Amino acid sequence: MNAIPKHVASRTLTEVKWNATLLGDDVVDAVGKLKEQPGGDILKVGTGGSFSRTLLEHRLVDEYLFWLFPVVAGSGERLYDGIATTDFDLVDVKRLDNGILGLTYVPTAG
Repeated sequence: MNAIPKHVASRTLTEVKWNATLLGDDVVDAVGKLKEQPGGDILKVGTGGSFSRTLLEHRLVDEYLFWLFPVVAGSGERLYDGIATTDFDLVDVKRLDNGILGLTYVPTAG
């Protein structure tokens, strides 16, 4: 994990450690350039916030993995509230013994 390059989107940090690079002010451009580079997949860890919304709005995510837990929380912030409708195709389902589902989607071409 320490050797894996990390890219950080932040409005407040001016420096990062642990083999990390700040994406800078234009995250759309920075992520677009990362996607053009050769190599493996880019993994975004965590949920929510304006960074996730920006990635969705600019169609910079090729695959989404949503974990469905059999629990009703009843409150909380809606992750993509206010974003235009985006259609997805289900490409994989993983079911764990405890009832949790891992649902993998890709944005519908278009």
